[in-house]
Amino acid sequence: MGVPRYGDRMRPLDIEALPLLEEHQGDPLVLRFIELYDRISRAEMISDPRTWSEDERAAYRAGDWRSFSRLRGYTWAEIAEFADYLSAVGEVDAKHGPDTASSLAFLVYEHTEAV
Repeated sequence: MGVPRYGDRMRPLDIEALPLLEEHQGDPLVLRFIELYDRISRAEMISDPRTWSEDERAAYRAGDWRSFSRLRGYTWAEIAEFADYLSAVGEVDAKHGPDTASSLAFLVYEHTEAV
């Protein structure tokens, strides 16, 4: 079975139903960001930091998300996709203004949040 993931509890993503600003509708960068955010959110393992190993805690405290992710059991493909997501955050904010990526992520979160 493996570790449960948030995607097991999330509603489907319907990009057309998101209340996007006109400037974001149809923007390939924004749409790519939304899809990346949805995929990384679904892939995130449900866990309790109190159950993490000391190595996991140390990597987390150090901000070493790559090592933390490997210790948690994420695949190289999942880690690469998360890195793509982080790059997309910067690209979206550079094009559309600070915190745009956060706002879009929140819209997606509200739309797909766990049931």
